[in-house]
Amino acid sequence: MKEVKSSFHVSCKNCGLQKVCFPTGLNREDVERLDNIVDRRPPLKKGVHLFQAGDSFNALFAIRAGVIKLYSFTDNGEEIVHGFYLPGDVLGIDALGSRMHQYNAMALDTTSVCTLPFEKLNELSENIPNLSQQILNVISKEVLDGRMHSELLIRRNADQRVAQFIYNMSERHRHRGYAGSEFRLSILHRDVAVYLGLTPETVSRILAKFHADEIVTWKKKEVFIHNMHRLQDVIGMHHECEKQTIDR
Repeated sequence: MKEVKSSFHVSCKNCGLQKVCFPTGLNREDVERLDNIVDRRPPLKKGVHLFQAGDSFNALFAIRAGVIKLYSFTDNGEEIVHGFYLPGDVLGIDALGSRMHQYNAMALDTTSVCTLPFEKLNELSENIPNLSQQILNVISKEVLDGRMHSELLIRRNADQRVAQFIYNMSERHRHRGYAGSEFRLSILHRDVAVYLGLTPETVSRILAKFHADEIVTWKKKEVFIHNMHRLQDVIGMHHECEKQTIDR
């Protein structure tokens, strides 16, 4: 009987995440060259670390399935959540300068990862200009995401932070070709609270209010956005658009 390979063994050129991962903008030959250096590890189980703070940097990682939480601890032992990585995201960029990982990366669900050995990737990028551009795009995205998160914590109230988080996750799923109003999200409300600088009780209270107002329901791992327009109203998106129009 012919062996049937899982989606985890699909090559880069046949991967459904091409538009949000490294192969974007590469021709077929370049994608095949990239595929040749990719190391596809067995899936990580929930709670297992992809890397930890202090580990030597030797590769970038592209998520194929699952969710990775990037986090660290303060000197007092308090957890800081720096972000959540979904299929198509690339992580490990933070270690490029020091050649040592600064944060911990843990699987929140069964997670499949493509490992891209950095030395081989760097050599390949010297011969493929578009690949160099993709690496720069990934770095740029990391910087932008960090700044947007800082702004979220400074300028938004609790309701807006939670609404913005849900909206961002919706957009990330939609960008990957999935439904943006109904999706699975294997992230604990506690982790969301830490990420947003709120208490778990506050997040639970806000989610209960969103559910009662028929805006969003997030129970266990399933998210349903019932009214995207009202979710955007909570964030203040329509007000900001009107303000920008007036400013112009």
